[in-house]
Amino acid sequence: MNINMSDFFKSTITTGSQNQTSNITENVSQNVVNSNNAAQAEGMKILNSLMTGDTFTGFVSQLKGDNALITMNNGASIQAKLAEGALVNVGQNVTFMVEQNVDNKISIKPVLANEQQAVLIDKALEAAGLSPVEENIDLVKELLGLGMPVDSETVGELARYSMKYPDASLNTIANLMRLDIPVTDNNIKEFQMYGEFNGQIDNLLQDMETGFINGLTESTDNAQVFNDIIDTMYEGIDGENVHPNTAGNVLTGDGLQSLKETLGNAGFDEEFIKDIPDKSVKDILNKIMLPDKEITPEKFKSIINSKGAKQLIHAAFNDTFRLTPKDIQEGETAVSSYYKRIRKNVENIESSLKSSDSSTTELSKSLSDIKSNIDFMNDLNRNMTYFQMPVKFSESEGNGELYVFTNKKNLANKSDNISAMLHLDMDNLKSMDIYVNLSGGNNVSTNFVLETEELLDFVYQHIDKLNARLEQLGYKTHFEMKVAESSSDRLDFVKDFIETVLSPFLCQIKPLLYTYFLKNRHIFFDINIDTFLKYYSFSNRFPFSIPSISTC
Repeated sequence: MNINMSDFFKSTITTGSQNQTSNITENVSQNVVNSNNAAQAEGMKILNSLMTGDTFTGFVSQLKGDNALITMNNGASIQAKLAEGALVNVGQNVTFMVEQNVDNKISIKPVLANEQQAVLIDKALEAAGLSPVEENIDLVKELLGLGMPVDSETVGELARYSMKYPDASLNTIANLMRLDIPVTDNNIKEFQMYGEFNGQIDNLLQDMETGFINGLTESTDNAQVFNDIIDTMYEGIDGENVHPNTAGNVLTGDGLQSLKETLGNAGFDEEFIKDIPDKSVKDILNKIMLPDKEITPEKFKSIINSKGAKQLIHAAFNDTFRLTPKDIQEGETAVSSYYKRIRKNVENIESSLKSSDSSTTELSKSLSDIKSNIDFMNDLNRNMTYFQMPVKFSESEGNGELYVFTNKKNLANKSDNISAMLHLDMDNLKSMDIYVNLSGGNNVSTNFVLETEELLDFVYQHIDKLNARLEQLGYKTHFEMKVAESSSDRLDFVKDFIETVLSPFLCQIKPLLYTYFLKNRHIFFDINIDTFLKYYSFSNRFPFSIPSISTC
């Protein structure tokens, strides 16, 4: 997986700045100056092509009296005179109709929302050669809602996919198109599962482990195949094997006892049984599956179904299919290696199963689902940064998901502002969302969303440790905490992540809004951060002016 996280949370602005919002604005303005000539030249081309009655959509970048600077989606800018009585504000994305265009002097008026939509829909359907029936109108409405091009090619493509996949929602298909992800049955399924937070690799790993145990106990004839699977699981990448845990580190007291009893009843060597705590998980599983002497199918099943054997199998999957906290700390290289390793493991296991005649439908399905999940995640990461982190700890497991609300282009250009959310599912801390905003190079604002007041108190008691570590790294910190009151306080994968990150306007404005909220928290004492961002992001009531919006 290609994950560009090496520059994450690195300083990109002079640390002596007194006003971070001002610095952000200055940087945006400088970018506008650098591209101003090209934008005006492109604007002149568009201006020359517009005729009376034509409509176009653009962002109101500047407003002085009845003169407006309109920025198009492609970055081109047009100077125009507003018709008498026209009411628009800086920051609005408006559809205009040309009243007059003479000698490169253009007069425009805003089209009302219902008029705007009707005009655009009619023109788009006409260009695409589609009749204005309800189904086709819905296609155009979906494109308009997502800020996608409403042209004959895009409308026609969405129409073809909607006919091919009638059970899929238009929103799912349209989002796959704008992500440049192939519209297939698998990708539609993955997108919908991600949107419902059911696409976690963590769950698929549990399914694979269950399928492994069930397949192993179906017949003793499967033992050789599953022994080979264990061997391939511990094969790392680039010739470096995964180091297995020792049995003494993973077996509980009753687990060890149950394993010793079942192995003893099956006639295993007493010396081998005695040394189990000191042996590796891999070596014990290899010995169990291919013992020196024949054992009855009943005794073999009793061994595999014992608490101790299941703990060893679980440990093997943890060793080979999960990240460690150290891996996450090492960053991009370790995470990329992890995904390469599990992709290879899955392919190797599939090859072993195909070469055997054993019935392993359950295991095969989980392997296929994991591959589809990883492939879909790879496709997502061409435009944005999102990845899952199935983590193993010394005595438990957890799952994490990182969402970066800045697309890859901005990260590559060392954006001054990075907004991210870390979602964690832990045994003790339960479900937890951590919103992080980095601004000014070293200012970190963090908002914790927890399930209960007890968990909030626990995090609050230990927050000073996190604060101290961040300060040691040179960061200035600000923390907020709250309990999630309802599901609306949780992130919506599609609307709050996919559609926000891909929106040129929102991806730039959201970090500014986040910073403004935290600096003026006393004003919004009865409003949480999520509600604030959603409200202001989708309205035109901005507490400060934005001189220009560039694509991000």
